[in-house]
Amino acid sequence: MIQIKAYNVNKTCWNCPAAIFKGNVDFRACGQSMEKVKELKDPEYVIMIECARRPELGHFEPTISFEQCTEWEYREEINCYLLKDMRVMILGIDGYLGWTLALRLGRLGCKISGIDNYFRRDCVKEKGALSIVPIASIDERLQTAQEVLGIDITFREIDILDRQKLGEFLKEMKPEAIVHYAECPSAPYSMVDCDHAIKVQYNNVIGTLGLLFLMKEMVPETSLIKLGTLGEFGSPLTGRPLFEGIFPADAVLNYGGREWSLGGELTPRDPVSFYHVSKVQDTFNVYEACKYWWLRSYDVMQGVIYGVHTDEIAADQRLRTRLDADEWFGTVVNRFVIQGILGLPLTVYGQGEQIRGFIALDDAMQCMVRLIASPPEPGQYDVVNQVSGLYKIKKLADTVAKVGNERFGLNVRIQRVENPRVEADFHPFEVISKKLPKTFGFAPKLSLEEEITNMFTLLTQPHIKKRIEETAHVFWPVTRWDGEKRESEVIEVYAPGTKQNGGFQPQLDTGKELVVKETQKRVKQ
Repeated sequence: MIQIKAYNVNKTCWNCPAAIFKGNVDFRACGQSMEKVKELKDPEYVIMIECARRPELGHFEPTISFEQCTEWEYREEINCYLLKDMRVMILGIDGYLGWTLALRLGRLGCKISGIDNYFRRDCVKEKGALSIVPIASIDERLQTAQEVLGIDITFREIDILDRQKLGEFLKEMKPEAIVHYAECPSAPYSMVDCDHAIKVQYNNVIGTLGLLFLMKEMVPETSLIKLGTLGEFGSPLTGRPLFEGIFPADAVLNYGGREWSLGGELTPRDPVSFYHVSKVQDTFNVYEACKYWWLRSYDVMQGVIYGVHTDEIAADQRLRTRLDADEWFGTVVNRFVIQGILGLPLTVYGQGEQIRGFIALDDAMQCMVRLIASPPEPGQYDVVNQVSGLYKIKKLADTVAKVGNERFGLNVRIQRVENPRVEADFHPFEVISKKLPKTFGFAPKLSLEEEITNMFTLLTQPHIKKRIEETAHVFWPVTRWDGEKRESEVIEVYAPGTKQNGGFQPQLDTGKELVVKETQKRVKQ
């Protein structure tokens, strides 16, 4: 018999959202770990639970493992146990990530519900742009998901700021996991002017805070998977590694001849726009809610997502997710590919030596599924850095140009433009991303060039190329961090592969040496 080595095989009722805690536990004093509870020898602190799914068990200690529980099924395609018919609510389900994840989870048998108020569609329309990939209305999407994939999704048009309606929907659906994508994800949008900055921060910060209070009152056992961003950490010029949100146990501060442990403390944040400031505020609000109310959450510090392909959204044209290229919402790889198709030089900001973390759309969905299937402990706030590779911006431009020129017969060139952002051109960048591969069994499936090829294949189709041409006027960077109202000027235009790779080299520590070397190898190609 082959032994199953699912990464969540040893998790127990302690992690299960169906567990209703009945014991005498001081939640606030519990710390963020079952280990603290185990230290309490007093019989008065014995923890007893009831199971919302198996009431016939009565009261019992939370020691049944996922492997032993009949409500958790082993799923070979993701090599882990997944709660049967797990109820997952996606906030921002109409978006680039929300819709893609809904289809992935639905295919795995989860019961999906979601809300959206079309904020993203409205913002893109405000810019005079549209989704480069044609997307259907939400009604057509829902119908097609049922017809093509057999997925029934319960949808409500709700603004996350409308706590009454959101609370009613939570009470109706009783989700066992909530994925929070209902935030404005654009740094440039938050830097347009005062009104846009306030709009972003109010939606993101107040919306998330209201959600936390609703969870406390209605679904306290539910795990929250909240989308953060590596941009919360910034790019420390000291070279300090970007730990996964919390200093490791052996981290030490030496100052003035004395020494202190930093283990367990939140790591410093250095947000790079008013949007990123809102995400930092979210981090602290979620952290406090876990501490005060014994909520549980994964905070996903995600790299820049790129790409257009998953098996689910490729099943039918009506299931496609959106893809933006405008200067507000078009992330760098997606924007480069679209510029290349148009014959426009790729816009590299400044020196192009900036280093960022990236992950393909399909790989990002794999990560999210693995987190949802392995909930944190009650009271636990945990952080994962979600990246599959680190790349310099000018190297990304070279890679896009190489694929476009060699495989699609294009003539892609590159231009350096005045950087509209306030950021260092040259900086060290070391990211620690050990939890996803070591704790959750994540391994990237797509290389950068493979997904860029997928993008060119889809986006060069005549009907999509026509949409690209119709919105070419909104690609150029005109939103500046210094508040000036002018377009960035072109510094130079050059042929791909003609610029030296100088400055600092990216460092990605996954805890697996071979993975790090392979990532570095891809960057150098």
